[in-house]
Amino acid sequence: MGLKQIWMSRDTRRKSRYGQRTLGGIFGIAALALVLIVVGTVLGFSMGWPMEVFSLVLCVGVTALGIGLAVGLSRRSLEDTTVFFLTEEDRLFVMDAKRLSYHGGNVLSYVGGTLETQQFLRTLARSPGVPAGADEILGVEGIKENGSHYALSCRVRHPNRRVIRRTYFLFKGMEDQELLLRQLERRERGIGSLEMGENRKPLWILLSVLACGVFAILCVLSHPAVGRLPQSIYFPCLGGAFVCLCCGVWFGIRQHRGE
Repeated sequence: MGLKQIWMSRDTRRKSRYGQRTLGGIFGIAALALVLIVVGTVLGFSMGWPMEVFSLVLCVGVTALGIGLAVGLSRRSLEDTTVFFLTEEDRLFVMDAKRLSYHGGNVLSYVGGTLETQQFLRTLARSPGVPAGADEILGVEGIKENGSHYALSCRVRHPNRRVIRRTYFLFKGMEDQELLLRQLERRERGIGSLEMGENRKPLWILLSVLACGVFAILCVLSHPAVGRLPQSIYFPCLGGAFVCLCCGVWFGIRQHRGE
């Protein structure tokens, strides 16, 4: 199966630094969070601030910062490991190189898997070819443009011949990006026979937010400091609010991806 063209990030094409960037980013985020907590705690005691309130604000702020940095790191990681292939037979393949290595179990396994992925990407840049673990794109059900990338809802065939739906991401700035978009749009028109169901995710997002709000109000009214409702319902309502929040975030992510 001859390869006609390959699309990968500019960093991966030159010399992948996926492993160093990912592991260094994780260590950097953890170190930054620790430093901010220690410095903030020392500063709070030295300034005589009310530590009950200040520690809560500090914890929430550091957590939000860590999540934001982790999302950015994950996005860059996904950009470096997503590769598209076009064969001479006009077959389009895609792969996430992270899926070809084992990243679980423990810290050492994760480090080993990350470095293995980096080595695989370097080898692929030197000797391009369609890997055995790549998925073949049979059709594109939707292309949703976002600020930094396109979300591609695809029907793909796994190497084990199983056909599934999966979302991939095409990040802007990739070399010959417009050519790849044209290839994807061709396959989007070719899937017109597939019936797309009505998009009810905005409704589920709204219901999740409303339910979360109701549970939050019940939590406030049943809190010991307020005492308007029995305290026995406080923790069940808190759990309900958390579940509704998770559902709203999940449907929001799927809506943002165009799934």
